[in-house]
Amino acid sequence: MNLRTKSIVVTIIFTFLYLVLQIIDFRQVVSVDQDVLKAFIVAFVFLLGLYWVLGFKIRGIRLITILGYSSYLVFIQSLFLELIIFQNVGRISEKTLSLLILIVFAFSVYFLILTMNILNISYVSRIPLAQAAKAANFLYTLIGAYFSFLIVLRSGIDFYFKIIAFLLVIFLLTLNLFWFKKESIRQLFGETIAVVAVMLLLFIVLLLWPLSVELSTMFFTIVFYILLSLGLEERETTSALVSFEYIILLGVAIVLLLRLTVWGINGPLL
Repeated sequence: MNLRTKSIVVTIIFTFLYLVLQIIDFRQVVSVDQDVLKAFIVAFVFLLGLYWVLGFKIRGIRLITILGYSSYLVFIQSLFLELIIFQNVGRISEKTLSLLILIVFAFSVYFLILTMNILNISYVSRIPLAQAAKAANFLYTLIGAYFSFLIVLRSGIDFYFKIIAFLLVIFLLTLNLFWFKKESIRQLFGETIAVVAVMLLLFIVLLLWPLSVELSTMFFTIVFYILLSLGLEERETTSALVSFEYIILLGVAIVLLLRLTVWGINGPLL
């Protein structure tokens, strides 16, 4: 069985399992949050499936950077769907939309498997599709970051636990993404800590800002995108065009931030 066939088999099993889990009520068996449990189950099945697709040849740090990293992306996307999309689906239109979203999610999982396979091979040898796989992985990281930020901010956990969860997400996603640059450990951790420090400062400021969770999440993701992009730049200096793109993107986000926040009786700052 070739790799593409294996990937299709894993995707079909994954999607079928997801559908089956929607009709199971774990609250009658265990007292844990069933949304988290369902997301954990499908992520674990994905991990085993990806391990099988890759021929059980993953060793060392790649157990974390390939298997663990991609499984977390699946976990957080699954949890997002459970908490935001698949809650209280009753009407035909809602069921139809949920089915379409699940199909899109299945395709996303399939391409994630292919992406991880290419990245795994590219780590030991040069292949033509390596750059495309890195670009796809960057997109998966941003999607995972957005869902993670939204879930953390919407959770009812204590302020300090929110900060810890936020920093862990930033650290793990950044470290794993930068790992594919094949830098020294010192440089890898240095760049990762720099991103974490900037995001921590931004997190503290925006938590004190009268802003909705959705807008805060959008702003976090935009800044995270800029920081990751700068970190992935292989040139010594960033081109003027790219710098202009970042400035415009950040400027638009700041304008929205000032326009859509209300400070007491004074209203928006702009």
